[in-house]
Amino acid sequence: MFVLQTGRTLSMSKISIIKKIQLGDERSFPTETPDFEFPFSFYCGNGGIKHEAVISFKNSNFLNSLIQAEQITNKDLAQFHITKLENLEDPNRTFLYRYQICNFKDCQNTYLLIFDIDEYRGYYGCFIYGVLEIENIT
Repeated sequence: MFVLQTGRTLSMSKISIIKKIQLGDERSFPTETPDFEFPFSFYCGNGGIKHEAVISFKNSNFLNSLIQAEQITNKDLAQFHITKLENLEDPNRTFLYRYQICNFKDCQNTYLLIFDIDEYRGYYGCFIYGVLEIENIT
């Protein structure tokens, strides 16, 4: 079980990334509508515990809002291999990146999930760029 941190105003302090979580090969998911909701699982940064988050358009925000608030930088994201720096700095792509912050009841870690939603010929899909373990946000 997880606690989703959505609609919450984050403190203006910089987000400190601890590490990137290793993900399996399955990082792209088809969705029926742009306002989708689907389960996504990954293993805890401490190992052993499998976490399941519910990724959704409704419960996510634009990653660019964290960057503009200087809570995280494009260089931080590129350093942790979310995507290439030139992709993050491309003004035509900035609207694609979304994020959710999750906490789980079975561990004390906080995670930043980064993904996008894409439409092609009436079909929608979601791609997970990465999951970052971050310091707890209070």
